[in-house]
Order: sequence, then C-alpha cells, then structure tokens
Amino acid sequence: MRRTTRDTTAPSRGSDRSPGLVVVAAAVLAFVVCVTNFALGEAHAGVAAAIIGLLGFGAGLSWLAMDRRRIRDDERNWRMSHPAR
Repeated sequence: MRRTTRDTTAPSRGSDRSPGLVVVAAAVLAFVVCVTNFALGEAHAGVAAAIIGLLGFGAGLSWLAMDRRRIRDDERNWRMSHPAR
C-alpha cells in the first residue's frame, strides 16, 4: 500500500497569496493618500489617488479569488485522482 505525505486539509501557504495581498495593501495606501489629499484641499490629487486605489483594490481581490479558485480546483483534482479505500 502506497502512502502520500501531502496533507490536503492544511491551509494554503501565505506565500501563495502574497502578490494579491501586496496589491490590496497598496490600494489601502492609495486610499490613505486620497483622504490626506482631500484633507489638504488637493481635490485633483485626491480623485487620482481614489481611482488608483479602486483599481488596485479590484485587481487585488480578483487575484485573491483567482488563487483561491486554483487552490480549490487542485484540491478537488487531487481527491478525485486519489480515491479513499
């Protein structure tokens, strides 16, 4: 009987999601810059920072969703190719 050492119930490593989390963190920073610019009376810079923040936030969340879908599909395929006995 062959045994595997892969644990499919373990959560994904943090390094798998780090690009998406970095993009979301950059979007949060853009929102902080946006609020600061509005507080200082710089409306044009505030709007530009808000646009960049919204685009970055959408991209980061999409990246995280894509990674989660890929991980879930890999887990499902592994279970299908290794049936329980």
